[in-house]
Order: sequence, then C-alpha cells, then structure tokens
Amino acid sequence: MKQAAAIVALLACLLPLAGLGGRNRHGDARFEAVDVFVNAGNTPLAAYQVEVKASAGRVKVVGVEGGEPKVFAAPPYYDPKAMQNERVIVGAFSTAAELPTGRIRVARVHVMVEAGEEAAYAVTLMTAGNSAGQRIDATATVEKH
Repeated sequence: MKQAAAIVALLACLLPLAGLGGRNRHGDARFEAVDVFVNAGNTPLAAYQVEVKASAGRVKVVGVEGGEPKVFAAPPYYDPKAMQNERVIVGAFSTAAELPTGRIRVARVHVMVEAGEEAAYAVTLMTAGNSAGQRIDATATVEKH
C-alpha cells in the first residue's frame, strides 16, 4: 500500500509538468498552424523563398513542415535560430521533371500564440523561380489551418 501511495503522489506531481490535468508549461498559450501558398499561375514552380511573420499578436514559431505536392513535401530550408521570434524565412527548390503549377501549399508553419492574443499573419514572397533558374511572377498567401 505504501508503494501505491508513493506512485499516486509522484503522478500528482508530474501531471502538471506533462501538461495534463491543468495548465501547460506555457500557461494558456495555444498552438496553431499557418499554411503557406505560392501561386505561380501556369508556370511550373521550381523554387521559392518567403518570409512569414505575425502581423498581430505575440507568437513564437515552433516548427516548419513541408507542403502538399511531392516535390515540396520535405520541410523547406530555414534557420532554426532565426525562427525563435515572430517570423521565419523558408525556402525550397526542386529539380524534379514534373513541377507543380497554380496555387501550391509549399509549407506549414507551426506557432505558439501567447495567452489572450489573437494572431494574424503576413507573408512576403522574396523570390520564385522556374527550372531554368529564372525568376518568375508569383504571389504568396497564408491561411490559418
């Protein structure tokens, strides 16, 4: 019986640390995902670089994953130290023979939003290119997932 009581006491101490049964270690912060899209129209997209940042609210970028088309499924390149703030610059390129056209989800950015904050996001397309390495006209947008 003493051993069972000790285990229950230990679990009672550990549950708050694990974020179970109460506030997590970030208070009432919540996590959300932001999808990043590049639209190159009818031109096959081989490369892109975008900056995603919070335009409202206090957020911290906590992760980045790849997009939907196979050529951009791997996480894009980014600087992990630079993403510790409210922004991240991501980029990727592909040498695949079949490249996507139109509106493409190239990445998903995961953020932690501080308690009581309502976050909004902005994206800046820094560059986009075709398979010949030439700059192409394109636009970038973001949507909360």
